[in-house]
Amino acid sequence: MNATQQVLSNPVIWLILGLALVCYSILMQLIIAKGTTPDWLSKTASWLHTLPAMLSALPLLGLLGTIIGLLQTFAQMATGDMDIQQLLSGSIADAMLTTEVGLLMVIPGWIMLSALQRKQQQMELHNAQ
Repeated sequence: MNATQQVLSNPVIWLILGLALVCYSILMQLIIAKGTTPDWLSKTASWLHTLPAMLSALPLLGLLGTIIGLLQTFAQMATGDMDIQQLLSGSIADAMLTTEVGLLMVIPGWIMLSALQRKQQQMELHNAQ
């Protein structure tokens, strides 16, 4: 199974990608928004409480996918249906893919979150003057 098939067949990866897309779209909307309205500041402040938790869920979902994959590998080992070498190399690699995707998806989110926090601080300083 190639990497594309692994991604498309794994529901945990779809969940990670979906959550990352939601986080990225919220972050981009807030970062790109123009104006220093009090409405933007309150909206941003409320999202700054939620977005870190949502972003933190990405690597945790990756870990969950890895645990599920390892449990499936051990279940296949118990039945003895496959060659142990093929089972260990292929199944464990599939299981680790979810952790990799979770970690790769959180990094851009952290960068955008930092940019949003910096923009919010600048807006608050500008409004205070």
